[in-house]
Amino acid sequence: MIPLYKNVALVGETRKKILRRAQADIDALFDDVKYWVQKVKNEGDSALLEYIQKFDDPHFSLDRLRVTPAEIEEAYNRVSPEVIEILKKQISISQAFHAEQARHIFDRGEWEIETIPGVRTGAKITPLDSVGLYVPAGKAPLPTVAQILTVAAKAARVPRVAVFFPPTGDYPEILIAAHIAGSDEIYRVGGIAAISAMAYGTESIIPVEKISGPGSPWVQAAKLQVFGQVGIDMLAGPSEGLILADETSNPEYCALDILARCEHGPDSSMVLCCTSQKIAEETQKKVEELKQECSRRGILEQSLYNGYTALIVVDSREEMIAFANEYGAEHLEIQTKDAEELSKSIRNAGSIFIGEYAPVPVGDYASGTNHSLPTARAVKFSSPVGVETFVKTVEKQILTKEGLQNLSSIVQTVSKIEGLDAHGRAVSRRLSS
Repeated sequence: MIPLYKNVALVGETRKKILRRAQADIDALFDDVKYWVQKVKNEGDSALLEYIQKFDDPHFSLDRLRVTPAEIEEAYNRVSPEVIEILKKQISISQAFHAEQARHIFDRGEWEIETIPGVRTGAKITPLDSVGLYVPAGKAPLPTVAQILTVAAKAARVPRVAVFFPPTGDYPEILIAAHIAGSDEIYRVGGIAAISAMAYGTESIIPVEKISGPGSPWVQAAKLQVFGQVGIDMLAGPSEGLILADETSNPEYCALDILARCEHGPDSSMVLCCTSQKIAEETQKKVEELKQECSRRGILEQSLYNGYTALIVVDSREEMIAFANEYGAEHLEIQTKDAEELSKSIRNAGSIFIGEYAPVPVGDYASGTNHSLPTARAVKFSSPVGVETFVKTVEKQILTKEGLQNLSSIVQTVSKIEGLDAHGRAVSRRLSS
């Protein structure tokens, strides 16, 4: 059974493991990741081929690396019209959410202020030139990731959006989702090799300016290693969540949502934090009962008992809120009375699901919000992927001679303090001429 703890007794390594989750273990992967990052950087396409044949498809050939228009057309023929219509509806909802997000960003896209006479300063928001979007497909194909990342990037007006996924299968739904959402390029390469190709480029792949998307600890470690060469969105993966519950909660709903999160992979996790011992115990029993109905029982047997998933009983609503803000969940479900009111006390969460009729799968698949979210407590300093992920700010200053005169004393004084006399002369010579 999933372990059940009293919060006050949850200390030491057990507590640390629950709080840090699987992603914090990526330090041990860095040496192996560095090997492949450097190999792709130095050898290009040949390293991609070696990587793909070793880890994903032993029969892969480089002519399959970039998805062609004919292959996209073939994907449409292989998928039922009903599924295609659902994908279109899903993407239209995502586009509506991100278009509104973009409107708020670009409506304030350029501004100026005159700080003192003759000095105008301001900023403007501009899209990135290119982005690489990583779509996991090792444990399960995720067309929803393809569409939600692409929708956000295109809403941000990025001219070149390249989607990457591992060739562990054909995955026509990924191709269709990426195509409908507006991707410009799609590549069959995953894992460390994909991240390295996005960062450094190869003979077949032009490098991008920023990498976004969830993935395994190997993918996240690779993102960290190439950061600086390119931008990265955040640490994202493995999947995780936290449920806040009380005596009014439905233990069957809680159990179903634990199973839904944990079926992603053996390193996924879902924690229940509850003010009711009774509800926690009933949820514990329901998980054991309902997991028998799930097709991915092998994965569940690992993720439910991996040391990251747990049931935690607290003594008060205030203690529950404090734990939620300490845990900093990627997905946070609030299934308590006055759930919306309680949500106002949450500072640290990627996406909040409020009420018993708002399970995380709705956010994964249908509500339109972006489900590429910070994990492993990165919500304390990161935001979900969105239009903001794919734009940047450029600052500006416009000065008249009067404005330069008004700032001269500041420049002259500070340049002397710092011993950078050329700074001062760059101002004084202009005013004396």
